[in-house]
Amino acid sequence: MKRKHAHKENILLVNITRLGDMLQATPTISGMKQENPNAKITVLVEKQFSEVCHFLPDIDEVVALDLGMTVRSLDRQSDGIIDAYEYLSEVVENLRSKKFDYCLNMSSSGYTALLLKLVDVKRRGGWTADSEGFRVIETDWARLFATSVFHQNRQFNSLNLVDIFRCSADVEKHPDKLQIKILPEAKEYAENLVREHGFTNEGPLIAIQAGASQGKRQWDPRNFIRLINVLTEKYKARVVLTGSKGELNIINPIVEGTDKNNVMLAAGRTSIPQLAALLHISDLLVTGDTGPMHISVATGTPVVSLFLASAFGFETGPYSEGNLVLQPVISCGPCNPNKSCARPDCHFHIEPEALAELVWLRVNKDIKELPANLLDTGKVTVYRSYFDEYGFCDLAPIHKVASDFYHPYRRAYRSLWLEDIGGFKVGEKSKLSVSKELEPLSAVTKVAEEGVKAATRLIELIENPTSPASELGVVSDKLSHVDEIIEKIGYEHPFLGPLTRMYVFAKENIQGKDPKALTEQTLGNYTDLARRANRFAQLI
Repeated sequence: MKRKHAHKENILLVNITRLGDMLQATPTISGMKQENPNAKITVLVEKQFSEVCHFLPDIDEVVALDLGMTVRSLDRQSDGIIDAYEYLSEVVENLRSKKFDYCLNMSSSGYTALLLKLVDVKRRGGWTADSEGFRVIETDWARLFATSVFHQNRQFNSLNLVDIFRCSADVEKHPDKLQIKILPEAKEYAENLVREHGFTNEGPLIAIQAGASQGKRQWDPRNFIRLINVLTEKYKARVVLTGSKGELNIINPIVEGTDKNNVMLAAGRTSIPQLAALLHISDLLVTGDTGPMHISVATGTPVVSLFLASAFGFETGPYSEGNLVLQPVISCGPCNPNKSCARPDCHFHIEPEALAELVWLRVNKDIKELPANLLDTGKVTVYRSYFDEYGFCDLAPIHKVASDFYHPYRRAYRSLWLEDIGGFKVGEKSKLSVSKELEPLSAVTKVAEEGVKAATRLIELIENPTSPASELGVVSDKLSHVDEIIEKIGYEHPFLGPLTRMYVFAKENIQGKDPKALTEQTLGNYTDLARRANRFAQLI
């Protein structure tokens, strides 16, 4: 793997967002420790998520950032603005005093980028800001993250975001699952909770996370009732319903429709360590793409996960071996996470009774082949998670897939990025054939080569003090026209979106003031695009 900052001694990791995001950072954190055993790792996290960091291994120090107080202060204006300024100044000075030699910003917000510019760590990955305060994406891997989550490009990505962030930190060694500590007192609490319920069944203990972060990703409670009734009646399972107090309005009706003797309500009764322990002693978790899904794989408990609406298994699927991901086959999925859905048809592609049988099968063994006629594979694809030969998590269908338009492009892009920015020797293994007409790809190569010629000419003109200003203007206009064409091709031909978007992000991150240096960076970006387009053509 290509590496720029392998050696690290005093590390700052910024991840101020959600519980799931913090858990997804653990392979990166533990990987940095594996490669640099004496390194100190400090995590900067938003205050309300700081508690979870104390239950994650390999973190030496947690710095909590009170964003809520900052926002409230700014909202007061006048003196509040001064309070916010003084608070953030203290945060910056505290961080600067720690003299970090490396920083990884896993939060793409402009706020954290500017904050890290003020902290001024020289070696860094992820997002920071330039001297004028504009956000900068530091590495190709971080640009790939931004490219992959750009909505038009999502279906063409097959690299788990955990691995993309890990590589943006130059981490090669890493654990093959997410990480969390199982505290003895939490485990004792979970065991007592199960024991005191007094289950009459003696079958496997199956946890179910019915809540989800968005309504459109929330499977209908009536489906959960049907699922649970099959599990408890046919398979004699003991079911535990997990969740927060805020999800009780979803979970309580489920309890009412099932056998209360064999369905235990744990929602609202567990802290994060207690939930981790409860999932650890469970045989399996049924869930959507949720924080508890990530906790479960961190504890070593397999999951059967329903990736509905905007959730996409290749992006944020369970990061460990042998989990099952159910991805509905639907033309509008995965949908835009920022838009509502009036017709969540994807919810009806999974039959609860069939899901119950799949859960039962997975409880008893690692499934690598789906039994015939168990599910309608025209409506849902069932994937199994595994790690490839390069140590990257991947998903493979456990049944024959009749048609998947995106599959050859996903595999070709996976090989391209592993080779081009990862430095892995993938070779021709991923070479596939597609029926799509590829003239637009040739157009990308052609226009990138035009950009190379124009940028090269511009450097020659800059180096010559007698160059006429008019010719400099003509060549600059040519480069602007080339950029317009590149972006237009990416929008008009979605399968080229990842290629062109990587170029756009690289262009937006050109830094400096010297004209020649700026043009040399521009030349490098066109060269990268031409090389990648040529290689992509070979792979497909």
